[in-house]
Amino acid sequence: MREIVRSQDLPSCSRCGRDRLLTTARMPMQTASGQPIELELCEVCDADKPAAAALLAFFTEGGGHDVSRSTEGARLLMEWTKEGMADHGWSWVERPSPSLN
Repeated sequence: MREIVRSQDLPSCSRCGRDRLLTTARMPMQTASGQPIELELCEVCDADKPAAAALLAFFTEGGGHDVSRSTEGARLLMEWTKEGMADHGWSWVERPSPSLN
């Protein structure tokens, strides 16, 4: 099951302990020990990661409130997800499109 939950109350960053998270995402897979994998976007911890930094800049510039930038935001969010997955040893694989025949 995939679910989006919106909240104004994000937890503290699990890496630095500060209240600097912009978003978190629970991946649809688990660690080898069965724990859920959470991707966190933290202003402090992720500033040096290319895709995370680009997404941080997008939000800082107000892109999250600008509907005309939704395509850009979606692309940046996908790149951040791929970067986070790579940190856990996974890669994104595109599913083939269903045939329309």
